[in-house]
Amino acid sequence: MKLLRFDGPEGLDFQKLMEVYRESNLENIPYFFPEETDQEQGLRRVEAGFRDYLKNGFFTEAGSRYYVLAEGESWCSAIRLSPLAEPGAWYAEALETAPGLRRRGYAKKLMELLCCALAEEGPFTLYDSVGKSNGPSLAFHEAAGFTAWQEAAVDPLSGETNERARGLRYSFGGWSSRGIDPAGLSARFRVRRLERQDIPALLGLCRGNPQYYRYCPPEPSEEGLLEDMAALPPRKSLEDKYYLGFWEGERLAAVLDLIPGFPKPEIAFWGFFMVDAALQGQGIGTALVTELCAALEELGFRAVRLGWVKGNPQAEHFWKKNGFTETGVCYSTGAYTVVVAQRELT
Repeated sequence: MKLLRFDGPEGLDFQKLMEVYRESNLENIPYFFPEETDQEQGLRRVEAGFRDYLKNGFFTEAGSRYYVLAEGESWCSAIRLSPLAEPGAWYAEALETAPGLRRRGYAKKLMELLCCALAEEGPFTLYDSVGKSNGPSLAFHEAAGFTAWQEAAVDPLSGETNERARGLRYSFGGWSSRGIDPAGLSARFRVRRLERQDIPALLGLCRGNPQYYRYCPPEPSEEGLLEDMAALPPRKSLEDKYYLGFWEGERLAAVLDLIPGFPKPEIAFWGFFMVDAALQGQGIGTALVTELCAALEELGFRAVRLGWVKGNPQAEHFWKKNGFTETGVCYSTGAYTVVVAQRELT
């Protein structure tokens, strides 16, 4: 799936876009053309008005954007954003999924990709309004991270108040605009990105934890660790990869694979976390997790997400003790099953 962005009518496939909005366009026939009795003729008139609005209205405002989620040749979901006077603020309208593609997660994926794209530009806020009687849409927005801030929605473009709608917003603090300074993640340890020359120390730390690899094969190797240092989730680059070593003098005390902004801008993903076996059982791991979560919250993250191998009692106990709860999502790697868990930071 790809997120397409359009800053003007050029390149916008209007026919595909209208397939996304077909259902709402049919519903709008009585509103715009109450005298029309021919449904197909009414649909063509509504679509013509839609095209005219985009060309001579929406896209004439500087900064306006249309985003479309595409899968192959199909356009699945769409949303349009209008810039507001507040820096980084947008008014979101017309979020819709093609009628034949509902309940497949396309709108959710569109919102995830949209927020990630906006986060790359820095801090942002999305404003939206949803009818109070539209329970499914309210639930969708809440799950996507929106919060209610107006009991009666005020349209920021027209200034009109709608008592039947609730004003919603989604804010992202903007860690990406300044990056993450590894040195600020711990007061006890010296923290920096690990490099190829650190592989011997990293290999020694990993080999000291054989129980981990009994549940999560294969056993550690130089080649495997180099692959881990370059592994990335979807939509991320090496600039987003913080494969960190926590040093105490010349000793590598712990390692953390941190991916900020995955799968959502406000979530920090931990792909791998391990403490030197000689330091375990002393509360150091828990203290480090607490310190890291506090630092990430200060940077504006709302949650930390990670996974443990199903059936590994040591890992499950450790992460649950440190405030992580199962999301209900599991996935198989072929060799083992991963349980996805999350800790809220705010």
